Amino acid sequence: MNFLLVFVGLFIGLVAGLIPGLHSNTIIAALASIGLNNEDFAVLVISIFPAHMIASFIPSIFFVVPDEGTAISVLPGQRLVQEGKGIIAVKIVLFSCFFAGLCSLGIFMFSKEFFSITYAFLKPYIKYIVLLFSIIFLWRSKQPLLAAVVFILSGSLGYYALNIGIYDPFLPLFSGMFAMGAILNYKAGSMPKQKEKQHEVPDVRKFHEFTYSRDRHVGHLDLGFIKYVLLGVIFGMFADLLPGISSASQVAAFMTIFFPLNTISFLASIAAISVSAGMFSLATVTSIGKSRVGATAWLSKFIDINANLLPLLVFFMVSMVLSIFVLYILRKKICVLASIDFSRFNLVLAFYLAALVILLNGFYGLVIFCIASALGWLTIKLDVERTTMMGAVIIPTLILLF
Repeated sequence: MNFLLVFVGLFIGLVAGLIPGLHSNTIIAALASIGLNNEDFAVLVISIFPAHMIASFIPSIFFVVPDEGTAISVLPGQRLVQEGKGIIAVKIVLFSCFFAGLCSLGIFMFSKEFFSITYAFLKPYIKYIVLLFSIIFLWRSKQPLLAAVVFILSGSLGYYALNIGIYDPFLPLFSGMFAMGAILNYKAGSMPKQKEKQHEVPDVRKFHEFTYSRDRHVGHLDLGFIKYVLLGVIFGMFADLLPGISSASQVAAFMTIFFPLNTISFLASIAAISVSAGMFSLATVTSIGKSRVGATAWLSKFIDINANLLPLLVFFMVSMVLSIFVLYILRKKICVLASIDFSRFNLVLAFYLAALVILLNGFYGLVIFCIASALGWLTIKLDVERTTMMGAVIIPTLILLF
């Protein structure tokens, strides 16, 4: 395998991740159509995936334009940004991704046996687990009734999109609901200067103000947010077992059922879950023949992942570490960019997404894109958690399972 292509994939992943609404699956689908040989394509995919995953946290924190995996990182990220602590938010994400990657790598070989045994045990009950988690997820939302309406509407749209035979149903669904929904609600505003002096770094033990969906008191986190990175790694493993509930944002939301998360620990958890689920998707595809991650699913079509597992893990880690290093070096410049009025940029992005949807999915894709955009706009206006729109995947999954 060509190691130099890792740097090409790293660059593509970082640039794509910093562009709001541009999903890694879209980039990978485009690369699949240009005639690369299987090994070169695999190297690019495994390099793009972690770079895009980590870089995509930047739009969710500073531009309020997340993808489906980073959707609920907006609230804690924006809170820190509005306090002038956006650089701290970036550091939390980068540190958490790095630590989660090391932990996931350390238990990777054990995870293959874990997935084989656990999936065999859970398989008869997966549909009930998904249903139960969905009910709890809606019940814990700020507005359960409205959340249920959005969940059902997005599920109906998702079911339609997945069953009309278009090329890439997730492109109009997710780019509409998550990217266009945010673009349509975008408002230019002032942002406080982001600072990084040592005395301004917050004590994680003093963050009581944020918990998902509730404004309740959290209490002291004596061990800081490191333990939540470890929990994120564990929950990320389970994300690869359950169909329809594999988004880092969704899994982090489910974590709050068992653990109270404050501003910092929430960001740490989402970052850790993202990296953990991404890496362990290589284990699930080789142990149980399942992948909940688009990049890994693409890989399995072109190469034998089990036969190439070691180089794939190496390329994943190299791309992840280099991405963290690059974004850490650029953290102050990123904060400067966040103060720019993106009104014109968003207009270009909106036309770009619409054109891409038409190119890949035609008229029906555009219809889904428009409806998904309207649903995304309405969800934000109603102040309903955006992860509720993951009903677009969960409901079709439940229909299939039952």
